[in-house]
Amino acid sequence: MINFDIKKSQSGIWELLEKTIENNKIGSAYLFSGPSGAGKEAMAIEYGATINREHLNADKNIAEASYTRFKSLQHELLKLIVPLPAGKTQKNNVNILESLNNTDLELLKDNIEQKSTNPFHKINLPNATRIRINSIRELRRSLYLKSDDIGRKIVLIFEAHLLNAGQAESANALLKILEEPPLNTTLILVTNNKNQLLPTILSRCQHIDFPPLSKETIKDTLLRNGIDDKSAELIAGISQGDMHRALEISNDSIENLIKIIQGLVMPVIKEDGEKWRKFVNDNSQVIRKDVSIFQYNIFLLQLWFRSINRLRLGVNDELHRPELLNLMQQFNQKYPNVDLHKIDILLEDTIEAIGRNLYMSLILTNLLINIKRCLK
Repeated sequence: MINFDIKKSQSGIWELLEKTIENNKIGSAYLFSGPSGAGKEAMAIEYGATINREHLNADKNIAEASYTRFKSLQHELLKLIVPLPAGKTQKNNVNILESLNNTDLELLKDNIEQKSTNPFHKINLPNATRIRINSIRELRRSLYLKSDDIGRKIVLIFEAHLLNAGQAESANALLKILEEPPLNTTLILVTNNKNQLLPTILSRCQHIDFPPLSKETIKDTLLRNGIDDKSAELIAGISQGDMHRALEISNDSIENLIKIIQGLVMPVIKEDGEKWRKFVNDNSQVIRKDVSIFQYNIFLLQLWFRSINRLRLGVNDELHRPELLNLMQQFNQKYPNVDLHKIDILLEDTIEAIGRNLYMSLILTNLLINIKRCLK
């Protein structure tokens, strides 16, 4: 269980949402957006749990039991929508979970269980590149049914920008729900990329924009979860307000983190055909197995290049450590006119290419070629 207080960590946003409950002005649709690891999904869960606890406030025991069930993602009034792989059948009348093969279904259950104990865990299944149209059709059928349950129906849609994948049929199906919102229901769309959502969906949601978490919040959370002070200080600095990333880094030793960075950097900055082929092949396999690991690798490359820029500016950086500093200094001497801003954009575009289902081997090859062009 991760020890983290989202209400304290994003206190300004929580105060705003808490007032909607106190004043009985809960909206029918919200869009929680902002950078990765800012606590958007954690806040969505907290908001839904608190809404339904307040509905039952007359009986404290029942109210707390409701709150606990919701935080465990097992509440009868909670509908959770996440990207899923293609099922065994796409027929309209087949339950979306029943259409999954046994392996994917067990993975989904395991991911939800992990999410219930760690609000920063990403529910991530292999080949889950879109929110399925049948998930939205099934949601629509259930929302308009009369319910005897006391409370408010809460729909959480994580990675909401993936509604637009394919021909955006899932986005258009959801739009029909937003245009005629069911009674006593709140939909919360959560995304890092709200610009990828349909304008018509954006216009029907109340927007809540999350800032990155503070370095102090991340360090304090790491300390409370057993990370030593020195490591917590380093991780809080390089995670750049992303708690998901901070927890990911904290699962490994700092020494191994340095080795990973060195292993990623060398083939990128040296024009070596054999190393380039290995970089492309290795990362193409990683993408197929676990996209989050690939995203982590690109994040580490971004950190390294940004750290080089700070070195040039005379600004201290957490990666200015003896194990990496010598290579950075050599790089700066060899490439005094490198376009570091362009490289950062290239790396960011590479991450975004995954969501567009592009041919990643070609994307990675072009990344290496384009970075080489930036090394003037």
